[in-house]
Amino acid sequence: MMYFYLYVAVGVLMLTLLAANVSRVRIQEQIAHGDGDSKRLKSAIRAHMNSLEQMLPFALVLLVLAYLGTGESIMMVLVFGFLITRMLFAYGFMNRKFRVRQVTAGLTYLFQLLGCVLILVKL
Repeated sequence: MMYFYLYVAVGVLMLTLLAANVSRVRIQEQIAHGDGDSKRLKSAIRAHMNSLEQMLPFALVLLVLAYLGTGESIMMVLVFGFLITRMLFAYGFMNRKFRVRQVTAGLTYLFQLLGCVLILVKL
């Protein structure tokens, strides 16, 4: 369970930083509602929301794997691999690095599928 707890702590920290970035860009661009058709704000919003969309389901996968008694080494690889992938994805999204986004999106799906397969094998 330690790796699940670590995932939650680091994941929520990352989501909080991405949300704070949205607020920072809103203040700089003086946009109170919506995206004001600002590319910077649109990127900040999508980086935050995409991370939220991917991190919540993976948290459930990790929780189930933890309850199923998955080995610590497997959990460590899943947690650190997924978190690093998501950090790189957010970087690529906010800095318009399309190739980084492509690779990290693929790795995100790979980690999620791997987690699901591990659950099915353990049932």
